[in-house]
Order: sequence, then C-alpha cells, then structure tokens
Amino acid sequence: MVTPLSYLVMLVLLLAGACGKQPAQYKVVTPRDGAIRLPVEEVHDGKVHFFTYKKSGKRINFLVRTDGKDKLSACFDACFTCYKHKKGYRQEGTDLVCNECSMKFRLADEHWDNTQGCSPIALKSRIENNEMVIMAEDLEKGGKLF
Repeated sequence: MVTPLSYLVMLVLLLAGACGKQPAQYKVVTPRDGAIRLPVEEVHDGKVHFFTYKKSGKRINFLVRTDGKDKLSACFDACFTCYKHKKGYRQEGTDLVCNECSMKFRLADEHWDNTQGCSPIALKSRIENNEMVIMAEDLEKGGKLF
C-alpha cells in the first residue's frame, strides 16, 4: 500500500535529483597545463557548443561559437543583467537566446553589443596548434557569475 507520505518522499527525491544535474548539452572539460583545449574541428561548425568547467564544487559554464566571418569566439554562458537567475543561453536556429529574458543575438554577428544589458560576456581565448585555448584562470575570473 502506497501512502501519501511515500508519494511525498518520492516527489522530493525526484525533484532533488533533477535540480542538481547539469543540462545534457554541457560537456564537462578539464584543464591540461592550466588551460582548456578544444579541438577546432569539433567546435568550428556554425553551431553553439556549451561547456562547463568545475572548480571547487562550482560549475563555470561557457560557450564557443563561429561568427559570420568564420571566426571562433568564447563567451561565458551568462550576462551581467540576467546572471542572477543562472539560466544561461540556448541556440534557436541562427540565434543565441537568453533563457531568462528571451533576448536574441544573431550568431553571424562578429560582435555583440554589450551596451544592451543582456549580452554574453566575452571570454579570452586564442587558437594554437588547431585548438581553441582558454586559460583556466580566465574562466575562474567568471566564477561569480555562477
């Protein structure tokens, strides 16, 4: 016999497990020699790629995208306006969309206007030996956003 209390316990366990998981689209990455190294051929395809870097129990989320001029860039998966809600962005067709305020950013744009408030925060990166290199210390500077 299932009691109301057992239903409540099952519901709490289900919700606790669901809230503690990182969305499936985020690939967990670990630094090598102080840097995250992403093979260019894996992220240079016109799509948005989402990653998470774990530091001291915190998940620092970022994304990599190719703009309309075929240039790779990295951004934190947050903005200075909506970061408090910790919802990040998603890709919808040719746009990056804020999951909190629904503001859209064209992926083809070379730069996004940071004066509008909700705009992905640029993350310093470079291309070296066919890898996008992001220093772990640069990612850690954005830890307060998450």
